[in-house]
Amino acid sequence: MAGGVNATIVPCLKCAGPAHRTCEGMEDDHYRCSECGSEFGIDWSYNGPPQSPCWPISKEEAEKIREMTALTFKTEGRSKER
Repeated sequence: MAGGVNATIVPCLKCAGPAHRTCEGMEDDHYRCSECGSEFGIDWSYNGPPQSPCWPISKEEAEKIREMTALTFKTEGRSKER
């Protein structure tokens, strides 16, 4: 019951595609993206389950996720070179 019905599908944190819940826990849920295959977890215990559906997201939200991903991987690449 962690994320509840509004967290069955969430945006992938890597590509902004739809990530489907693969395991529902008491405080956290696990997801797998149907587009890029990325797997991740979300801990819902801090603020509780979302009050509205997490999916679909707007084009603006998807673009922001992709921008953050590009910055993250760019930063990771630099720190690996050093």
